Amino acid sequence: MRDGFSLVELLVALAVCALLSGAIAAVTPQARAAFEATPEVLDLQQRERTVADVLTRALRSAALLVATRDDGSQGERGAAVTLLGPDEEDGRFQAIQVITIAGPGRGVLDVAQAGPSGSLQLKAGTPCPSSGDSCGFAKGTAVAMVDADGRVDVFTVGAVNKGTHTLSPSRALSGSYPAGAALFEVTANTYYLEEQVDTSLTLVRETAAGAVQPMVDFVEALSFGEWRSSGQLTRVDITVRLTARSAVPSRRGPDRIRQMSITLRNPS
Repeated sequence: MRDGFSLVELLVALAVCALLSGAIAAVTPQARAAFEATPEVLDLQQRERTVADVLTRALRSAALLVATRDDGSQGERGAAVTLLGPDEEDGRFQAIQVITIAGPGRGVLDVAQAGPSGSLQLKAGTPCPSSGDSCGFAKGTAVAMVDADGRVDVFTVGAVNKGTHTLSPSRALSGSYPAGAALFEVTANTYYLEEQVDTSLTLVRETAAGAVQPMVDFVEALSFGEWRSSGQLTRVDITVRLTARSAVPSRRGPDRIRQMSITLRNPS
């Protein structure tokens, strides 16, 4: 007689197959959900890195704004990083402005400004470079001006008189500046969250000229904290929360929360 499977062996084999099939069926939905959520998770990670890179690069590049006193000593440092939109409940801030050096433009005020809207006559020679229309500055250039007391104004150049080394600010300043105030060619960008048409929030960068540039979409929350030493801002703490783009529940991963602490190279 030929050997074969007994009825008991056949039933055992069928039971084992049924158990394996049930186990595979139970795991499949979870594996499918993980597979569908993977693109969203990768997108969240990429947007998180972008936010971190944008804000870290800006803060680490914050300018050193300082003027020289009449006796040759260095004046007070002007604020190159300013926290805006304070929250009364938790003491944190909702926006940040960062001033960075953007070009070769440098100058020193030769005579005191006649008034907040008055023209600015620059001193010839060092540190006035020969590039540009006057000391490296041209019409439309963003300028940060600081006096020996650390007062800072940011404005764009409205007009240049190359023959007299004179600049005209495009707006009235916070007050007239004395001779010896220093001028720097800069970018002054403000970072904050702006609501979009679909009610989502986007991290944007607003330039000194008022142009708003979207940076990262679907940023749920952004806040800043400050650390000071001897009255100077030395460190900025950042907390950011991002959400998934997809409206499909199976594709949405958990929110990503990133906390950063950035020490300023140039306290202000």
